[in-house]
Amino acid sequence: MSISRKPRALYLRIADQIRAEISDGTLAPGARLPTETELAQRWDTTRTTAVKGLGVLINEGLVVSDRPRGHFVRDRRPMAYRPQADFQRRPLSPAMDSFMAQLSDEGRSASQKIEVAIVQPTREIRERLQLKEGQLTAVRRRVRFVDDEAFNTNDSYFPLDLVQGTEIMDPKDIARGANVVLGELGYEQVRALNEVHVRMPSPEEVDRLHLGPGTPVAIHVLTGFTAADKPVRVVVNCLPGDRHVITWEHSKPRLSGPLNIRPAREDELGTVTALWEQAAEWLNNRGIDQWQYAPRETRIAANIAAGECYLVEDGDVAVATITLDRFADSDFWTEEEAAQPALYVHRMVVRRDVSGGELGSAMLDWASEQAKAAGLEWLRLDAWRDNNALQEYYLGRGFEHVRTVEAEGRSSGALFQRAAGQVRRIGPELQTAAASASPVSTHTE
Repeated sequence: MSISRKPRALYLRIADQIRAEISDGTLAPGARLPTETELAQRWDTTRTTAVKGLGVLINEGLVVSDRPRGHFVRDRRPMAYRPQADFQRRPLSPAMDSFMAQLSDEGRSASQKIEVAIVQPTREIRERLQLKEGQLTAVRRRVRFVDDEAFNTNDSYFPLDLVQGTEIMDPKDIARGANVVLGELGYEQVRALNEVHVRMPSPEEVDRLHLGPGTPVAIHVLTGFTAADKPVRVVVNCLPGDRHVITWEHSKPRLSGPLNIRPAREDELGTVTALWEQAAEWLNNRGIDQWQYAPRETRIAANIAAGECYLVEDGDVAVATITLDRFADSDFWTEEEAAQPALYVHRMVVRRDVSGGELGSAMLDWASEQAKAAGLEWLRLDAWRDNNALQEYYLGRGFEHVRTVEAEGRSSGALFQRAAGQVRRIGPELQTAAASASPVSTHTE
């Protein structure tokens, strides 16, 4: 059965054409559009249809009507709204708060109107501030203007009993910021809960911001908490969709320190193999053939049982593993070398999402100290022969290249060692989480 499609209405096609010309720069900001009569003639239609097409663009915020001069492409210069800047230090100039300073830096004119009132909070505000029924709030209401256009509103609510009689009740800008005032009162905020809701504006929001028809708003609600988990401030920002770009910057979380390193338990075999498999997949994606086989679970389980396999934890999440023993692989190390007291590194893996923080260096330092504490002379390892980047990594961490051995059926064989007790002190601090057998087992394979 065929599906018949009705042709797109002519007024919408008119809007589509003008919208495309605005998008590709044919019609620049401030450009005057053809008159309604000219559009009707161009599209061989009625003036009513042309007016309807222009109305679509007005509702979308792309075009403004300035009668009797005509219709013009709106000069849209969205403001970059950065929610994460709330706790940043503010300039001390009483003439500028962070909002005004940002716009001034961008070469734009910024101003604001501030009102302060004591109000019965809405249910949403009362619940966020954990207030009892009947408890009042103080609210600092702002309308912020950019280039003389109302751009957004910023309403901050506080429990009245916390801020009564303070600068927060004065309808003027607080140079050092209301957050600092709360801190001085003993209510420093240490964390914030952010919520963003996107909807059509309420009549009050339309009036305060002079919004055109069809303009959606983003409502950013921030609730600030003290170290005792007490909510002390709720901020409601109303951001018209045609005037803002919400920029939410975040950084890769750094490893907290010190990190715990401890022997893996028998029930954590899956954790160790998962770390190994992630590393193998990463190597494969880069065309490196190292570890392109199923993890040897029997061997790993034996290392765990012998107390030789370790996990590094960031909080309660395993982020790395390393295995240490005194097994000198006869395919690589000579009898004379095997007789020398040494600790051998196997299967050192760092999760990819914490890479770049020198956790591997820290684990090698820790292993080196373990070898020294056990009265051994060397920390040794064998690396994949074809993985030149890995070999450079070990050279850069104080290891010397002993030689490269090609053993039948083995892809490893680049041998490295460094003196026991030699450390670089780079990367996060590691601390042994629990007492365990010294990794000097004579386990053999």
